[in-house]
Amino acid sequence: MTHAGAKLTPVWGIGFVLAYQTAIVGMGQTAPVLAPVAAAEIGVDAANVGYFTAIVFGTALFSSNGVAGLMARLGSFVGSAASLLTAALGVLCVAFAESVWMIVLGAMLIGVGYGPVNPLGSRVLMRVAPAGRRNLIFSIKQSSVSIGGAVAGVVLPALALGFGWRAAVAATGVFALIVVGFAFPTRAAVGDDAEAGASIRFIGPLKVAAAVIAEAELRSVAAAAFSFSMMQFGFMSIYVTLLWGWLDIAPAVAAAMLSVSLIASIAGRIFWGWRADGGNPPLILLGLAWCGAVSLMLMLLMSPEWPLFATTLFSAALGFGAMSWSGVLLSEVARIGAARKDPAGTLRATAGTMVFAYLGGLLGPAMLSLSAALFGGYSAGVVAIAACMAATGIALAPNARKTSEMLEARDDG
Repeated sequence: MTHAGAKLTPVWGIGFVLAYQTAIVGMGQTAPVLAPVAAAEIGVDAANVGYFTAIVFGTALFSSNGVAGLMARLGSFVGSAASLLTAALGVLCVAFAESVWMIVLGAMLIGVGYGPVNPLGSRVLMRVAPAGRRNLIFSIKQSSVSIGGAVAGVVLPALALGFGWRAAVAATGVFALIVVGFAFPTRAAVGDDAEAGASIRFIGPLKVAAAVIAEAELRSVAAAAFSFSMMQFGFMSIYVTLLWGWLDIAPAVAAAMLSVSLIASIAGRIFWGWRADGGNPPLILLGLAWCGAVSLMLMLLMSPEWPLFATTLFSAALGFGAMSWSGVLLSEVARIGAARKDPAGTLRATAGTMVFAYLGGLLGPAMLSLSAALFGGYSAGVVAIAACMAATGIALAPNARKTSEMLEARDDG
């Protein structure tokens, strides 16, 4: 692996990864945020918006590992530019859509671009992040998920009001092109990590999933990634539509509540990343899993009688707690991958874990939309996801106990 001109400049690397993931997430949030205003024009039911997110993550599930070898050969920065351009082509399809099939094609292209974002981002951060601050820096990086979603929740409705929803969708692609322009200056500052001899053979998700399951240290982390993703992306895909329907509030207000939750999760990710660097990461994840289970059950109590401040408080609490998981989890995965005797170990371990994360991202929104179709509402799907979060909290208990014992032994030594 080459690192031509490598300076390992943390600010350049962290800043680019943050912008890269923000752009990808913003493009993925176009349909969930704009569904109430765009659905009627295209001739679809806004309650089916979860299927868009399911298609994005279903495609990302394949592209995350399927193109991992190609990403290793191109290097993190050329690879990220390619993924941004692919996703931008997807939002262009959505912006010009006249039928549901163009929306499906757009979702698939966004998914292809979405797949490599965490493997590539983790690979860059493992090179530039100090070991003692790794959880914090990964959590800052993962705050881009919240930044992208929050900005989408505030800016896209405003753009749609002023210029139409199609222009709002296209604007996310323009931002992606701006980020592409910074890929090559960042490569010059941080150094290239392209591997000229890396195999570009497509690897299917089943083979990768089997390898992750066979590795004990990754297995429990991957299972947690599945449940957390099901909760987070299921919530993000339907929250605007849910509040619009359950609380009888304007779509713009509902989108603002999503932004409140996502902004709170930025603070939560940074706080929990800081706590994990000084303590027990599996215990942090265990606590966040139980926060998710309880929060989702409380969501069932929502009604039009709720005052706006109560909805705002709930949205913020959900964001600060359960939706702040990913930085701590991905830092653990990167640590496991970096210990391998493989220059692309972090990329491959993260890509393998993302099979489970993207599967959760696929099933969560689909389950909620299916719940709406079969039972006339989201309640059954919310209960099912809450049960998965509780099961994750139970499953992580042995890992948290083992890590606690290791920390005690280290301190005693």
